Amino acid sequence: MDKLIDMHNHTTFSDGELTPMELIEYAYNNNVGIMAITDHDTLNGVLNIDRNNPILNNITVYNGIELSVKRNKGTMHILGYDIDINDSTLTGKMNQLRDNSINYIISMLHQIKVDYGIKFTYEDLNKLFNANHNLGRPDIAKLCIKYGYATSIDEAFKKYLIPAKDKIRDALKGLTYYECLELITGANGIPVLAHPKSLELSEKEFLILLKDMINHGLRGIEVYHSSHTKEEMEYYLEIANMYNLLISGGSDYHGPLVKPDVKIGTGVNNNLKIKQLSLVDELKKRH
Repeated sequence: MDKLIDMHNHTTFSDGELTPMELIEYAYNNNVGIMAITDHDTLNGVLNIDRNNPILNNITVYNGIELSVKRNKGTMHILGYDIDINDSTLTGKMNQLRDNSINYIISMLHQIKVDYGIKFTYEDLNKLFNANHNLGRPDIAKLCIKYGYATSIDEAFKKYLIPAKDKIRDALKGLTYYECLELITGANGIPVLAHPKSLELSEKEFLILLKDMINHGLRGIEVYHSSHTKEEMEYYLEIANMYNLLISGGSDYHGPLVKPDVKIGTGVNNNLKIKQLSLVDELKKRH
């Protein structure tokens, strides 16, 4: 049975549910042979891989990161692969982003309290702010479930967290895509545009943006993603080939609570099962 490739996964160091080593073992047990750990705005997931663990003789794990870009609409994430995890500019910026994520969560908690009267106990908030991972909206969604404001992460997002984000968007500090591309290339990594569908752009807007990103160092595009339809994957593949971009793909696995429909290696309803990627071919050349 051919092993699968999954280049987009999250651990407990961002908003995933498994520790780095649990995730690697889980991937191995689910027929994944090549993977990357790509936590949001932090290198801590990659830094906590036990490189002496014998399981790494059976599965290839690449260093990765997923950087969040400040946008006026939609969501933009840029994946960085095979980055130098000791690069001082990158690590310095990640520490800054951790502080930003705390301020973001404070703003979000204030907004949902004002709009919906949602409040949590001091103990829960204290535990939240002392967590050892970058804070994100799933953390608030889990508290919404605990207190009966929602029955699932998805419901908490749709009812409270997406509207709240739209209201506080202007106040958010964040990186531009130029900064993200520079951070990744500066750390000798390969920058890849994650799940382009989430940009919510027309075809014309997307191509204008993509050309600008390529001019500033973008080298690949995540063609295969759990959220993409078959037609969208075909379209992004065509675009990648047209602009000579590296092709990547991954499930964006977080765990059964955060993204219940997404399975590692196979995506949603088996829409992935990736066996070959030009990104991986490029990474193999580098090692």
